[in-house]
Amino acid sequence: AQHPLVYHLFGQATEPASLVLTEDNYFDYLIGATKNKDLIPACVRSALAATALLFLGFRLDEWNFRVLFRSIMSQEGASKHKKHVHVAAQIEPEEGRILEPERAREYLESYFQDSQISIYWGSVDDFVTGLLQQPMVAVA
Repeated sequence: AQHPLVYHLFGQATEPASLVLTEDNYFDYLIGATKNKDLIPACVRSALAATALLFLGFRLDEWNFRVLFRSIMSQEGASKHKKHVHVAAQIEPEEGRILEPERAREYLESYFQDSQISIYWGSVDDFVTGLLQQPMVAVA
């Protein structure tokens, strides 16, 4: 069985030079990855194009996620994305932060539906807890 590939998009604490911490770091990262696809390892680019994706820790309604998402979907081989169902864990749109939370939820579901992304409405902790409670399924 193939193990899942985990790529820490914005770096890892154990490798301080890899961290994307500031807005300038973020823009440099996105621009660099767009201009030079080799900044993202080949195995990661392949996985982004050919496997199911799980988005954790992003707000789907923010522009910075959408820029990143569009960048991923425009990678070589992105047409293969339609073969897989992807999942994004997303906290419910908040009263006060969003004028009409229910309409925001409907919009996000509609926006990502064409990209085969199912939205799990809840926290990342709730998603992972629920995932760990599922029986393991062998993949051939």
